This record gives sequence, C-alpha cells and structure tokens, in this order.
Amino acid sequence: MKVIVNNTEIKIFQGATVGDAIRTYYSLHGQRAPSPLPEAEDAYGNRVAHDGALTEGSRLSVTVSFPD
Repeated sequence: MKVIVNNTEIKIFQGATVGDAIRTYYSLHGQRAPSPLPEAEDAYGNRVAHDGALTEGSRLSVTVSFPD
C-alpha cells in the first residue's frame, strides 16, 4: 500500500504500522531510524502511536533530523 510520510510517498506492506512507515522513510533516505522513534502526527495534527494501524493513503508528519 502507499502512504505519505513528510510529503514522501512510500510503498509499504499491508498491515504496516506507523513505526514501520517511519523506519521505511528513514531507510529510503539512507539513514538508520533513531531509537526511540520520533513522534508522528496524522494529517489532522493528532499524535499517533507507533503501533497504530495505517490504511492506503494515510499521511504522517514526523520531525526528523538527518546527520550531515
């Protein structure tokens, strides 16, 4: 399925969680996901849990900082 993380479309497996999407986002940018994972918000500004379910077209915002 396709979801959007910080305006980047990613393809992820059906049944993936918010945490899976965050880790995939980091991976697409050639980075290792930090531990703990950063907080995520849905398209409406609501905080979502890392174990929360995603559906096709879900939009997430995550505050990230990539090392130089």
